[in-house]
Amino acid sequence: MLRGATEYAPSTFEERGAAVAFTTPLLSQTRVRRGERSKLEVLIPSLSQGSGIYVVAWKAVPEMVTMTMHDRYLHELIVNEESCSPHEIRRATLKAARRGLAGPQAAQAARRALDEDEEQGTLTHYLLILAILKAVGLESPDMLKAGIGTEEGQRLTRQLMTRAADSLRLDATVLYARLAEIADVASPVGLARSPRPGRLLRCLSDLRTFKQGMEDWARAVPSDTSPVAVFCAEVAQHTIGIGEAVVTDFQRRIEAIGPLMRDWDSEMLRIREHATRLAWLLDGWSHITGAWDVAQGEDSRQQAVTINDLFRILPLLPKQESGRDLIGDARRMTSTQQRRSVQALEDWRTGAMDLEAIRRIEALKARAP
Repeated sequence: MLRGATEYAPSTFEERGAAVAFTTPLLSQTRVRRGERSKLEVLIPSLSQGSGIYVVAWKAVPEMVTMTMHDRYLHELIVNEESCSPHEIRRATLKAARRGLAGPQAAQAARRALDEDEEQGTLTHYLLILAILKAVGLESPDMLKAGIGTEEGQRLTRQLMTRAADSLRLDATVLYARLAEIADVASPVGLARSPRPGRLLRCLSDLRTFKQGMEDWARAVPSDTSPVAVFCAEVAQHTIGIGEAVVTDFQRRIEAIGPLMRDWDSEMLRIREHATRLAWLLDGWSHITGAWDVAQGEDSRQQAVTINDLFRILPLLPKQESGRDLIGDARRMTSTQQRRSVQALEDWRTGAMDLEAIRRIEALKARAP
């Protein structure tokens, strides 16, 4: 069911919805959320000069839009998810890409991303074990020398962790379970002392580069698109500021692992809240930073086209998450700037595919998600 173009000013991340990496140009980076009676619906940005959105029932999307095979499969996967948070949407997206439906390079990138997720989880768990042993004064050169992946290293680790649990007045199984829980929550972000940042921290770093790139482009290429680039930079900076504050408190709480174990319920609740907020905060930005990175090899005219395309899907913060009315600012920007038309994506009336646009989107999927 199409509910027409409506004004879009979400109050929460859940109301804004999670970005979906569809390869059909019209649907690329559209957002999915649970609407009335918990039914899924898609939010499609207005294709005219307006600032509204089309609210489309999830089941109606394949009937309204000519979708790629990848997108039809991804559409089905998302229906089966219990929720539509950035984590669940990303998991479904990687599963779809891994099947090769968006091309062999995208399949390789998806497998690589899944492998990196597993490696990051293992690294985070290992660092947390070292942190808890240090916190109770049980650092062991022998364990480090043997290596936690060896049989001898694992034996020494079990001995030390049992002693650590006694020091913390916890059962050893409880201590292991808690460290595993922290690792599961923390690995997408990364620990402060980790030699390798998690994917969300990498996304935050890419966002800083994007912000600087928008500012540089606006100065170097004065044009009608320059104000759009400046606005993109402002939204990025606003997001960065909030994200950095969230990361700082998140990592501080995990670093204080002794107090974390003592006040487990309250501290772990805050850590989960921070991780969830950061995932929502950065949702949709990896596509934007990746698209701008690709555009660096193109001329200024195509870069201007890219900037206008990215403005259409800019992850504006909901009312409750920002002290600035970014949505109102975007509407004012839209009223004074020339927006690209429906033909640049897909002809809504005929359903004719823009194969070049699909190729560009699939090329982005070939980058590590």
